[in-house]
Amino acid sequence: MSGTEPAAAMAGPIALDGLAYGIDLLDAVLVFHLGDAHVHALWVRPDGGVRAEDVVTTLRDAYRVGQFASKRLMGASSPRAEAPAPLITLELPQRTVLLRRIRAYVVACVFDAAMPLGMVRVIAARLAAALEPELPLGQESTDAATKARVVLPLPAAVPPLRPVAVHSADEGPPHTLTFGSSLPRRSRPPPPPTEGERPSRLLAYLEAHAPEPHMVRHRLALRAGLTLAALDRPEALGPEAIVLVETAVQDILGIDRAELRRIP
Repeated sequence: MSGTEPAAAMAGPIALDGLAYGIDLLDAVLVFHLGDAHVHALWVRPDGGVRAEDVVTTLRDAYRVGQFASKRLMGASSPRAEAPAPLITLELPQRTVLLRRIRAYVVACVFDAAMPLGMVRVIAARLAAALEPELPLGQESTDAATKARVVLPLPAAVPPLRPVAVHSADEGPPHTLTFGSSLPRRSRPPPPPTEGERPSRLLAYLEAHAPEPHMVRHRLALRAGLTLAALDRPEALGPEAIVLVETAVQDILGIDRAELRRIP
C-alpha cells in the first residue's frame, strides 16, 4: 500500500461499541461493502462465536442472491434493470441474521436465536437508522445533499440602532452609546462553564438541535468512539474525551469550530 493513499483507506473498521452497548442477545453487527465485501464497521460480542472474516463474504453473496431473486419476482427481465434492495432474514437453529442495504453497504445484524423475530426487526431497524448518516455517500448523493442544504436568509431590513444618552453623577459629563436602546446593566457576566460542565452542555445542545433526538446519544457514541455508559456521566469525561465529543458534535450538526465554541 503506497503512502499516497488516503488515511481512511488504511484505517481499520470503525468500532460500534457505543451503538451495540446494552443490547442483549446481539452477537454481531457487520457493515460491509456490497461490491468487494470490505468491512467498513463492526462489533462482535467476544463470546458470541462470530468471526467477521469467516462470514462477511458469505453474507455478501447471500444478499446478492436475494437481490437476484427479488428482481425475478418483480418481473424485471432486463439485466440492466436496477437491482432491488430487499430486507433479508436468515433464520437458523442457533442464530437469526437480518441483512439490510444502505446505499452501497449492507448492515448485517446477528442475533442469538432466543431473540424474538419481532424484536430482531425492531432493533435491526434502529441500528440501521443510526448508521445510515455515518456511511459514505456516493458522488450523486453528495451533490444532492449539498444542493438540499438549507441556507437561512438574512432579515430583509435591520432597524437602525438608536443612540442613547447615558449619564451618571459619578461618571462626569454624559456620553452617547450607539450599541443599544436600553441602559447597560452593571451586573457581572456569568462565569464561564467549567470543563466538567462542557460535555453536559454540548449533549443538551445536540439533543435540542439534531434531527432524530432519540438517536442522538447512539450517533454521538459512534462518532466519538465512546460507550453509552460514558455518555450517561458526561461530567466525568477527561480532557481527551471532551475533545472527541466536541468534534463529534461539530460533525453531526455540520458547524465549524468557531460556532461550536459559542455554544453556551
